[in-house]
Order: sequence, then structure tokens, then C-alpha cells
Amino acid sequence: MRILVLGGTGYLGRHVAERLRALPGAQVLAAGRSAGAGLGADLARDRPERLAETLAAAAPDAVVNCAGATGGDPVTLAEVNARGPAALCAALCAAAPTARLVHLGSAAEYGPGTPGVKVTESAPACPVAPYGATKLAGTLAVTSAPLDAVVLRIGNPVGPGAPAASLPGRLAALLRPAGRAPEAVLRLGDLSAHRDFVDV
Repeated sequence: MRILVLGGTGYLGRHVAERLRALPGAQVLAAGRSAGAGLGADLARDRPERLAETLAAAAPDAVVNCAGATGGDPVTLAEVNARGPAALCAALCAAAPTARLVHLGSAAEYGPGTPGVKVTESAPACPVAPYGATKLAGTLAVTSAPLDAVVLRIGNPVGPGAPAASLPGRLAALLRPAGRAPEAVLRLGDLSAHRDFVDV
């Protein structure tokens, strides 16, 4: 089985590609913006026609979309998290319409929920910040496309190489210099939300 991992050199993509390569019979191809990617693909900027060329060259049986942005200004978030999945779906329809698409969404699509009530997978989406809103737009692009597709809403992935914009990444960045000081104060903001963390 040929599996194309978009964002395959990024935080989640590297871990996903590594796990997939361990499966018997899996041929894993990584695509992304960095020079280390086997195939070049930029979901934020490439036209669907360009993405279709990449997909045709890869001839995947399945595509795992790990590309995304967790931080930045609203325009950057929209380009990567909303426009990217829409362009990918258009390209898949043109070049690989039978490939299975697994798109990584985010638990931020649900919004904050009600205090004291667990947010389940059947909870309605109600994002309150640009990140969650753009991830929800990407999910809607995937679920409305005429493809064999599924969205996995990931919640707080932690592990080696966490991006600096994530809560664990920010905490690690704050702890590095504080670890050298005899006493330090870490300012993290509101941590009252109950969170599930997923080992990447």
C-alpha cells in the first residue's frame, strides 16, 4: 500500500510516517514544504492543479494530511488549515479520487465546552479562536468532498519536537532558561480547562 503523508517532515507528520513505515507492506512517501520531504507540496500556496501533479506522481492508495499550523496570525492559520484541505480535496478529486484521505483535525474545533461537562466526539463544533475556526473550516472541506475521507480530531499531542506554539512547546521553552536559575516564575495563562494529552 502506497501512503502519502502530507506535512511528513513536520511535528506530527514525522511521527505518523515513522509508525506507518513499520507496517508490513507499507510504502510511505513524505510530502511537504521542507527540503527533507521526498515530494514538494505546500497546501497553503500550491494551486490544486500543482497538488494534483504531486498526487499523480505519488499514486497513493491513501493520503494522511498532517499539514497544519498551530500558531501565527489569522491569515496564516486560514491559508494552511482551511485553504489547504480544500485545495487538497480538489486535487484528490482530479488525480487520485479513490485514495483514502485521513485528515488530522483538532479538538479545538469543539470550543471550550461547558464547565464540568466532558466534551465528547458527538459534541457540536463551536470554536472560539482563529485556530479552532480554521481547523473546522478544513474539516468541513474534507467532509463535504466526494471522497473516501475521515477526520481525526487530535487533542493536545505531546512528545519530542513539540512546536513552540503548542502548550507543551511553550512550557518547554519557559523551562529551559528557568532550569538554570535557582528560582523561577513561569507565566502560562489560564490553565483551568481540563485537557486530554495524546502521546505523539
